[in-house]
Amino acid sequence: MSKRLFDVLKILTGIVLSGLLIFLVFRNVEWEEFWSKAKVTDLSWVIYSIILSVVAYVARAYRWNILLEPLGYHLKTSRTTLAVLVGYLANLAVPRLGEITRCGILKRNDNVPMPQSVGSVVTERIIDLFTLIFFFLISLVVEYDRITNFIYSAYQGVNIPTYLQYLIPLVMLLSIVAIILFVKRKESLKGKFIELINGFLDGLLSLRKIKRPLKFITSTLILWLVYYLMSYIIVFSIPETSHLGLGVGFMLMVTGGIAFAIPVQSGFGTYHGMITGMLFLYGIDKTTGLFLATLLHTSQIVAVAVFGSIALIISSIIRKNKTLLTNCQYTTH
Repeated sequence: MSKRLFDVLKILTGIVLSGLLIFLVFRNVEWEEFWSKAKVTDLSWVIYSIILSVVAYVARAYRWNILLEPLGYHLKTSRTTLAVLVGYLANLAVPRLGEITRCGILKRNDNVPMPQSVGSVVTERIIDLFTLIFFFLISLVVEYDRITNFIYSAYQGVNIPTYLQYLIPLVMLLSIVAIILFVKRKESLKGKFIELINGFLDGLLSLRKIKRPLKFITSTLILWLVYYLMSYIIVFSIPETSHLGLGVGFMLMVTGGIAFAIPVQSGFGTYHGMITGMLFLYGIDKTTGLFLATLLHTSQIVAVAVFGSIALIISSIIRKNKTLLTNCQYTTH
């Protein structure tokens, strides 16, 4: 199988599965009730969440700068912020394309070689993975009673919504398809597994070279605090969820992080289904949960689309000016 055909099949598989999940999650929704919630939505909380997303982008870019410093690259946070935003924009089209795209932006505009920038992104993702696992464990502790009571009730014969019964098998199917495609593409799974482990170890070892560890830790904490606030404050946008406590913020952040990690286009379908299912733990009905999930997801997509497009335009201008300057210098010589 050629690489191009594999990439096309991967994208099509993601689109189909995402569309299927959207269909299953949104089917049988009481649309009149769904849209009635839009009339009472306090959009100011959604706007606050979008504004907070800018802080998250800058915090991620600042932390990326710290990772690049040991490699000899001292960039302005504004430049890495542009690259991060364009990367997020690319992820709207193709899952995981953003990581390569933002490295390409740095190479094009700031002459940072791809191997070095990609390595720093791998390190960043490792940190994000462990942080997500950490907060997942915290959420389990914070909401332990609620989760165990829900599981106990399920075994006592409580009827679980049909869309939840479909969600888990579909996520499993997505994982199986991803594994099959992975195996088909690679000649040696063992070799790839060893390469993956070595990449993780190299990424972790590179953390020892960080020159500003305190600022790295601080920027990571700020990043995840903002993620928490972005998710939590939107519960105040509709009356039915405005009573939810601080614990739901952890659950929203962790569940959303897992949903976006699944390789479908920008969490379409997976995010809606998983957030709606999680809110069921808090006694939130499907229509209300789905509406809140849609608000959360849409706010993030809008933020990426707007700020990412602006960043792409600015980045293109920088590239054009750099090319003109290079041509002028070449002409003078």
